[in-house]
Amino acid sequence: MKPAEQTGRLWSKIFPDGGCLVLEDASSFRTSNPLVNAGTAPSQVVRPRDADQLQALVRLANEEGLNLVAASSGGPHKKGGLASDRDHVLVDLSGWKGIPWINRRNRVCMIEPGVTYGELARALALHGMTVSMPLAPRDSKSVIAAVMDREPSTWPNRQWDIGDPVGSTEFIFGSGETFRTGAAGGPGTLEEQRAAGGAQKCPEGPSQTDFFRVIQGAQGTMGLVTWITLRTEIRPSVEEAFLLGADRPDPLIRFVYQVQRSGLGEHAFLLNRNAAALLMHGTTRRSFDRVRDALPRFLCLQNIAGFQRLPEERVRYQKQDIREIAGAEGLVLDSSLGPFSAQAVLHRATHTCGERDWRDGLRGACLSVFFLSTLDRSVDLLHVVEETARSHRLDPDRLGLYLQPVVQNHACHVEFMLPCTPGDPGEVDRVRRFEEEAVAALLEAGAFFSRPYGAAQGVAFRKNPGNLVLLRTVKGIFDPGRVLHRGKFGW
Repeated sequence: MKPAEQTGRLWSKIFPDGGCLVLEDASSFRTSNPLVNAGTAPSQVVRPRDADQLQALVRLANEEGLNLVAASSGGPHKKGGLASDRDHVLVDLSGWKGIPWINRRNRVCMIEPGVTYGELARALALHGMTVSMPLAPRDSKSVIAAVMDREPSTWPNRQWDIGDPVGSTEFIFGSGETFRTGAAGGPGTLEEQRAAGGAQKCPEGPSQTDFFRVIQGAQGTMGLVTWITLRTEIRPSVEEAFLLGADRPDPLIRFVYQVQRSGLGEHAFLLNRNAAALLMHGTTRRSFDRVRDALPRFLCLQNIAGFQRLPEERVRYQKQDIREIAGAEGLVLDSSLGPFSAQAVLHRATHTCGERDWRDGLRGACLSVFFLSTLDRSVDLLHVVEETARSHRLDPDRLGLYLQPVVQNHACHVEFMLPCTPGDPGEVDRVRRFEEEAVAALLEAGAFFSRPYGAAQGVAFRKNPGNLVLLRTVKGIFDPGRVLHRGKFGW
């Protein structure tokens, strides 16, 4: 990396007004989670004003051999996606707050990288629409960061492909070339396409390509997104949420399969009582223990909704069908369970949770190990993690479990949580060693780490080394100078 003064002079030639770049102490952009390798602090922070300046910056990086790491969410950063052990410049896109287009007829909107879930939800509400979101994201979480990382939403039956709800995208490859995918690829400008009735909603294309899949899930190593179109949903007119509890997960799992297979209901997910208490009352030990002890070991939230046409009738017949499915498994649809109502859980799940991730509220930090599997195999994987915890003298009863069906329950996001105290070095070290062994055991048991962070980042390609060779080849095509997050994943 060139000295800051020299790099600043180079940038001033491209941005003579100096308005796009801010040189500052960048330590705040390091990962705050003590369980994650924070890497080195970026030497500088740059804030391009628009796509043209961002493209000029990428081209400069190719000329001068710079290493660029992009961020679109505000802090605190937790998972380690920004961590780099090499000198790098942080490209901060969190100030790009534009929502230039919302179209209710086609249920689509266009957003820039810095738009958060709260900001998008408020903008869509004015048009009678809403957006599916991850389970209670923090206030500063970028929508683009979440969907391009394939974070699961709590609305599985609105997802037809693992890439949803992403529509068309515009991004800048590491080579410095701007590219548009899907319907936005042409012919014509965006305005001409819309005048002809287009909505840039389809992600596939141009032609027979799916270039957005090269960028999605790559954690900023292939290209930098400037905007995406996002599939949105009509805001429910009527909602009725229910909770189902059980001492074992098996009947709840069978219930979810039947409901999803029939195309019934809306938001749905499963939690064990630890995760539920963290989500709802994880701010103090006393309130956490009180809530946890009042809950069954496992619970499922099932929301039913009606929309524009005959909303009450839709809720009525779906409730009847879902109640019959629950009864066949010996389960009961309850409007409340333990100390809180189903409506309160739904509200918590579908709104932002505040500045700090809800998982961290109890102890100040929380290990999250997440991967893809199928819902019916989640119980076996739970046993793998519990046995690993015992071998590290950790209480398995402290583990939180979050099961989120995705793509209409064709797969399942499985997440284990273990709160810990960041100021206790001994505990942090023990939890880190537990993570490494748990990830290795889960990998052998068939877990698919499609979004590798933490210990999973080093072993995600172990099962398929040929895939790593392919990805390095793709990286060489689209980022030949290795200017985007150089060294991540060994690319």
